[in-house]
Amino acid sequence: MRRRRLLRLLGIGAAGLAFGDAARREPEGVRWRGAALGAAATIELFGVARDRAESAIAAALEELARLEAVFSLFDPESALSRLNRERVLRRPPLELLEVLALARRLAVLGEGAFDPTIQPLWLAVARGASRAERRAAHRLVDWRALEASPEAVVLHRRGMAVTLDGIAQGYLTDRVAEVLRGQGIARVLVDLGELRVAGGHPSGRPWRIGRRGLPPVEIVGGAVASSVAILDGVPRILDPRTGEPPPLRGLVTVVAPEAVVADGLSTALCVLGPERGKALLAAFPGARLSGAVASDRG
Repeated sequence: MRRRRLLRLLGIGAAGLAFGDAARREPEGVRWRGAALGAAATIELFGVARDRAESAIAAALEELARLEAVFSLFDPESALSRLNRERVLRRPPLELLEVLALARRLAVLGEGAFDPTIQPLWLAVARGASRAERRAAHRLVDWRALEASPEAVVLHRRGMAVTLDGIAQGYLTDRVAEVLRGQGIARVLVDLGELRVAGGHPSGRPWRIGRRGLPPVEIVGGAVASSVAILDGVPRILDPRTGEPPPLRGLVTVVAPEAVVADGLSTALCVLGPERGKALLAAFPGARLSGAVASDRG
């Protein structure tokens, strides 16, 4: 049952579990490809025997399955889905509390540019709601009406709902990287929509992470996340304060020690913009904006 759940959860077939050489230039690498939280996913391990790599990746997939049961909006029995349906989640998972704590910190420091309670507005946009319906949904967006403690997570307004799409992928990326390092794998690349590396590149140079319209980002260890407000004419980020896409149309890329921080910051900075976001960025040691903001026409 657990194996079947993994295959369904990650959206992969049996062929997706095959392990192959990462690339001809890196014959030591072992790569897994699949999906996590609806995004294409890649895990690469370097300098490790195949049987050990398979065991480590199996442990990572177990962790992904466990965390999907917390954060998925597509699973009606996930912790997040139950919170949105019932407005109260008693004895919430520690992982949910950790992500909500960072989300609330981003909301406070970012002047509301990041708000985990924006889900009702996204649902209204997705169903093509009228302007009046969107305004009504926007009135439900307020992180201050979200209470989180080890005893319970509570949504204090009827109709409120939470999405962690702007931060949860980074959290899963970090957790998977930690599981792999816990398996004794020194050199790891994890890309679950956001990217984290550990250990030096096998060639001895820094990792070079390509991002659309920007020069490659070079890092030795840490995480990279990119966000864009509108992609191919479709809104990807909304300003929680106005209910509309932010005016910034470029790609925002953030480098940080942790993927969850890079993920949340890139989302918030799409709303704030680089100049107004300087104070927010400075509140997270080791985080930096990578290069100039790229045009979405790049």
